[in-house]
Amino acid sequence: MPAPVTRYTRVASLLHWIMAALMIFMLFFSEDLIKVPRGSSLADWGPSAHASFGILVLLLVIVRLLWRMGNPPPPDLPMSRPQQIASHAIHHSLYALMVLIPIFGLLAIVPYGEARVDVDQVTFFKLFPVAFLPNIGGWTGEVHEILGKIADGLVILHVLGALKHQFWDKDGIMQRISPL
Repeated sequence: MPAPVTRYTRVASLLHWIMAALMIFMLFFSEDLIKVPRGSSLADWGPSAHASFGILVLLLVIVRLLWRMGNPPPPDLPMSRPQQIASHAIHHSLYALMVLIPIFGLLAIVPYGEARVDVDQVTFFKLFPVAFLPNIGGWTGEVHEILGKIADGLVILHVLGALKHQFWDKDGIMQRISPL
């Protein structure tokens, strides 16, 4: 009988760390990238960078979910039932937010662009414009922002949990997700 898998696959690990870098970048810089005063142009690099990284998160989470369907994660580390519930809740919530935040961002770009100019200049890495969805209202931007704040908190909790496991519990959690 083969030994149980204790590590994530290399692909899962690489996707995790690429997405972690993107999420942390967005955590610290995304708001500054998209801040464009009313009446100003959205043609600057910031709005396109914000949209591009957001769409990239969406594309990568889809790849990650598809990979995970064919490559289940290793079993949970031994931990208390409340810790297991918290861990699963945070992970599932992060996955949901990595889908929902970019979708609401795409829905928000047209209403955001109404008070600015050149919304058609906001592109995904200069490949195609991102203002292609209908304007269903400015509330989409508010939802995008609220979900982003929730994601900020969950990313912080996720990092703190990983640090607790690594340095307090010393259970080797970082080796499980290491791409090396």
